[in-house]
Amino acid sequence: MIITTRLPIATLFFKHWHTDDTEVGIIVAKAEFGRQDDGQFRPTGNPVPLQVEDVYEGDPATGYLLAEQDIAPGKDGTDLIIQATARSPGGHPATDWPVSVTIPDRVSYGFRVRGPSEWKPGLTGWKLTPPEKVTEVPLHYGLAYGGAAPGPDNDTPEIYEFNPAGIGFSNDAKRARKEPFAAPQIGEMAEFMAADVRAEMTVHGFGPIAKAWLPRRSNAGTFDEEWQQIRHPRMPHDYSLRFWNSARDELQITPHLSGNEVISLQGVHHDPAPMAVKLPGAGLTCIASGQAEADIEMVLDTVTVDIRSSDPAAHKLLLVWRGLIRDTARFENAEITSRRIR
Repeated sequence: MIITTRLPIATLFFKHWHTDDTEVGIIVAKAEFGRQDDGQFRPTGNPVPLQVEDVYEGDPATGYLLAEQDIAPGKDGTDLIIQATARSPGGHPATDWPVSVTIPDRVSYGFRVRGPSEWKPGLTGWKLTPPEKVTEVPLHYGLAYGGAAPGPDNDTPEIYEFNPAGIGFSNDAKRARKEPFAAPQIGEMAEFMAADVRAEMTVHGFGPIAKAWLPRRSNAGTFDEEWQQIRHPRMPHDYSLRFWNSARDELQITPHLSGNEVISLQGVHHDPAPMAVKLPGAGLTCIASGQAEADIEMVLDTVTVDIRSSDPAAHKLLLVWRGLIRDTARFENAEITSRRIR
């Protein structure tokens, strides 16, 4: 199928097995918006390329996911991905402060960030040192709870599968070494206050979850010998479309966002007031033609908010819309146009 558009967007068409075992066509479109002087986000005019592969910080086996590929057959809800740095209120050095994101009636999620601290062994057991005072904490899973610890044979490491890239995870073998190790800088205040070196902590963050991490990979289904012999190349019977959602559960928004929603972020700039990010009031429509003609619904299923810079003029939004076409043989062309969201 040939995709055409006059908009400054990147597009892609491909075929994939759907959840009902039928082969369907998938149309993907991606656009970039920049923050203007009035605080609103408008098209930059630069077609941003589609992400065709996953990008990691470091080794994919031990690093965290920076960017998820855009090639997916669909998502049950909108992924909200936030690329940000936590910044202390007023720019004053602090041991810790809250970070949160809200969308009225849709999302309410938050956690605590803090300065570096360590687990240290002592005569009465392991102690968590007080956090240092800082003004910034990068919000990535490398500073959240997780990581690896020595295995029973001190050779094959034990991986914390909810976040192999993190810090703070320990087991008996690691603690037996009686060596200090870094504690997470992103987590829940109650878990920090409990100061239990043996207790698992909740993994928190705003970034995408890698396909191989739990709990995401459990949505892929069972790839066993029966699947290989009977189902391949279709997905397993217990496969869920949620496998393609890369955002953490709290940031998977169902039903999908449509546009004009206001995302409120706390703790990500030195101004104590929340930062407001209003999604553009724009959507996409796809008109397919050939033996028949049809309007294809395109849903906004990925929103990436990039506010890492301290300069608001550098803030960007990456929006991805996706549409599904059944009976693709009836259509030869498709034109993508914009529509206003009220």
